[in-house]
Amino acid sequence: MSRHRWKVALMCAVISTAVYGFYKPHPPTPAEQKALTKYTTVMDKLLDQFRSPDWDEKIDATIDHPTVDTFGDRPMDIDQLLKRTYEVRKDSKRYKTLVEPRLQKNAAEKDIEKKQLEAAMIEDLQHLQVQVHFNMLVVPMITGPDLKVDPKIPGATFVHKDRNNPFSHGVAYVLFFSNGKLGRWEDVNDVYRNFFVHKPDTPFIENIEVRIFGPEDRIKELLHKIDWRQVNTALTM
Repeated sequence: MSRHRWKVALMCAVISTAVYGFYKPHPPTPAEQKALTKYTTVMDKLLDQFRSPDWDEKIDATIDHPTVDTFGDRPMDIDQLLKRTYEVRKDSKRYKTLVEPRLQKNAAEKDIEKKQLEAAMIEDLQHLQVQVHFNMLVVPMITGPDLKVDPKIPGATFVHKDRNNPFSHGVAYVLFFSNGKLGRWEDVNDVYRNFFVHKPDTPFIENIEVRIFGPEDRIKELLHKIDWRQVNTALTM
């Protein structure tokens, strides 16, 4: 290898090592941990309000010993999320009044196609899931937020009923919180794009995305039962 090529190779190796070191995931710094503690304290209390005697709760994911990722395009990001799943209790009022009568009626249905469709709708009534992320660079959705149909929940920048539902049960709602700071819908990419105030990889949480999947009647109940304004107190603006 010529001296010039050797120098170029050495420079590339040094740069690669430096870049890897800069972008290497790391445990939260004290400032990052302070922002995360504030966030999890607020959001855990909010998610606790999803509980009901009608539903069994499973806490699928918590933020416990997270690793901070540095992408260079947003304030801090971590490798964990908050997620909880709820199943209707068979001895609950909801099951006895909404599910059981429809099961009995469907048992007598002769049309196979109608029977299968009704069975799927009955399943939708019994399962719900909520997922929470923060510092979203973009919020992917099938369609953009529409102020004409937005239920205008106090505290939320927007609430959107979307067609993307990987949970497979019920409908999907996206609630976005940024303390009123607006982003931009991009039709070409099918994303709601955010513009951060703070520099990349700094210990700030500027927005929070809450996705709820499940029966629409229960989701609407939660939208009006919970004081969603408290989500904005989890932000470090």
